[in-house]
Amino acid sequence: MQELPKPWFDIIGYKRTRIEEASFESKIAEEFLKEVLLRNAAGKAFQVWKALLGAMLVDKREVLLKNIRVKRN
Repeated sequence: MQELPKPWFDIIGYKRTRIEEASFESKIAEEFLKEVLLRNAAGKAFQVWKALLGAMLVDKREVLLKNIRVKRN
């Protein structure tokens, strides 16, 4: 797996990498389930969800930036 690109530099690469990450992690989760390692499988399933959510939010970036105020130091 490649290094996760910074979303502010390469938004398409970020999305693609997140989808690849989700696919990779889901395969590991399936293997854990086959071996009845339920706690490990649940952790990997959560990682899949995080990666997919990150990929989906790329499409909503402008809406998020408009509605969320960021406190700058």
